[in-house]
Amino acid sequence: MTTVLVIGGGIAGYCAAMAARRDGADVTLVARAPGATALYAGAMEVIDDLDGILQRQPHHPITRLGLDSVRLATELDTAIHTLQLALEKEGLKLAGTWRTRGLYADIHGVARAGNVVPASVAGGELRALSGKRVAVIGVKEIGDYDAASTALALNELHGIEAFPEEVSIPDLPPAPSLTDLYGRRAPLPSRSRSNAIAYPPGFTNLPQDGFELLASPPSPHGWRLQQAIAHSTLRAEISSFETARGRVISAKAAERTFRADAFVLATGRHIGGGIVGGRVAAEPLLNLGVFHDGSPVARLGTRLQHMQYLDPAAELRAGLATDRWLHPLDGDGHGIYDNLYAAGAVLGGYDYSGPCGFGVPILTGWLAGRFAAKQSA
Repeated sequence: MTTVLVIGGGIAGYCAAMAARRDGADVTLVARAPGATALYAGAMEVIDDLDGILQRQPHHPITRLGLDSVRLATELDTAIHTLQLALEKEGLKLAGTWRTRGLYADIHGVARAGNVVPASVAGGELRALSGKRVAVIGVKEIGDYDAASTALALNELHGIEAFPEEVSIPDLPPAPSLTDLYGRRAPLPSRSRSNAIAYPPGFTNLPQDGFELLASPPSPHGWRLQQAIAHSTLRAEISSFETARGRVISAKAAERTFRADAFVLATGRHIGGGIVGGRVAAEPLLNLGVFHDGSPVARLGTRLQHMQYLDPAAELRAGLATDRWLHPLDGDGHGIYDNLYAAGAVLGGYDYSGPCGFGVPILTGWLAGRFAAKQSA
């Protein structure tokens, strides 16, 4: 049986471990801490324009896979369906597919796009609320959320007939915030003139016509997702690797050594520590090549710093580059290790806070796990 070590505590590492196990590998998933996934606010943007990415973004991680749109669509369908089944077993039910994109209101009434959302959010798709009367639940003890403002925004921005309805939860701690609602049973409104009820995120046991609003990160949506994906994760911080003859032999964490046939690097970008900043961005564990728009950052010098000054998001597009099998490249653009794969936000060529923010981690994690499971000692 192939043994696979997946390094990373976010959605990419989870998908890699899930895929490798599905293909028969013996998988160990290690992480030093929760990934950026824990900051997720409730709506997963997967892919906005697959054909457009393939035609116009040659350095995008999805384009670099070298697969046509039909094969990519098939892999995405399978990956997301399998992810939904796995998370539902952990108590988190998701709704939606990558092929459709809805609009969902956050706690300020602002619309956010999402392909896949928690089932507790799905009922609040803005277009589906057209023609309904929506009660927006406020908690009068909470000072950092104003249901009246949210209801007004739903009216003025989206044409939804919404009105605030305040409830009281007397047993909240002093000076409570929205986070103090987490895990509490949803209170029922006293009025009966609504046919949809919008709740701030965090409550459980929503009524049949109730739904949760999205949140600003960090949020209960992110906490639930992180809790669901962390159940099979071993807490350890990988500090170095042993390599020989073009292969990774083992990974070192404190006094423990992990040996495997294949390794998946899903360490995230700046939040997860997969890429470290400074004058020149670098990959800290194996000194892999870091690229920006297909060029090694080590050769860009002050030009990249100038681009970052003009557009701070430029730094978010720098990361590892991979070949079509997701082997990370060195600074000269060559693959180094036959049994090492990279997935998720550690990859460059896309903005992980943008419309492929979950699509790249899910798809590359899924494929990296499948590729790793095919390795042999």
